[in-house]
Amino acid sequence: MKQPHLFIVVGAIAACCVLLPTGARADGPGDKLKRGLAGIAFGGVEVPGTVVEESRNQGWPWGVSVGFFKAVGNFAAREVTGVFEFITAPIPWPYDDYRPYMDTAYPWDRFHSQKEASIVPPPPVIPPSSPAPDSKSSPSTTPQTPPPAK
Repeated sequence: MKQPHLFIVVGAIAACCVLLPTGARADGPGDKLKRGLAGIAFGGVEVPGTVVEESRNQGWPWGVSVGFFKAVGNFAAREVTGVFEFITAPIPWPYDDYRPYMDTAYPWDRFHSQKEASIVPPPPVIPPSSPAPDSKSSPSTTPQTPPPAK
């Protein structure tokens, strides 16, 4: 019967951390707690997100092959970082502030990242081809006489 009380206490602490005003800072303990919970709960989103990102930036063969292995590494890093941020949410450690440890703060941010669009020149205009002259279609050198009228 102690389990429901534990969930209520943990839920109340989490709600207080999320609802605390962070003041003028961009990141605070509530943001760090949210990043930690998102990393723990949705770390698996890193796999398709990284594959999509690598496919957009490098092409689909690279994204499917190398991007998959990179995605598995990002998944493990996201889970470990999520646990670390969840545990150390009230403490501004190790950077003396609450900034994110990974380049994308939340797992779903990978779906919005892509390289800058490059300007691709249009393909060259190919003029219409004219039929090649051959002996059957060329006009003859002898004048054509119209058929006699009846």
